[in-house]
Amino acid sequence: MTLTKRQKWWIIGVETAFFVLLAVWILVRLDRLFEPGALLVAAAIIVVGDIWTAMLMERFAPTRITIEPGETAGQIGRAVTDFSSGGEGRVVLRGERWQARSTGSEPIAAGSRVRVVSRSGLLLHVEAVD
Repeated sequence: MTLTKRQKWWIIGVETAFFVLLAVWILVRLDRLFEPGALLVAAAIIVVGDIWTAMLMERFAPTRITIEPGETAGQIGRAVTDFSSGGEGRVVLRGERWQARSTGSEPIAAGSRVRVVSRSGLLLHVEAVD
């Protein structure tokens, strides 16, 4: 199972709200809501909770593509937008959307299969697959 970026932000947001409420509840119960040391403890609870949630999300719902040099070359994706010859557009590769540039001389229609030739940073260089 892979979470979308939006789903991950929702989880982090809800989890952060939960830990904020938990920290406030603990400080109210201890009658130390506005003491500086207590506020640091509350901030620590929130930060540790956020880090814990992010680690669990990466463990159980990791992103599908790692950004390693050369790892994307040769993979097959699908064009999301139309490409003119040598133009830029967007492709989907293993469920992730990427900005891409056509290396071929022929235009690529949306929905066509494309092969990744190389990658420059976050820009994929693609060619049409027959």
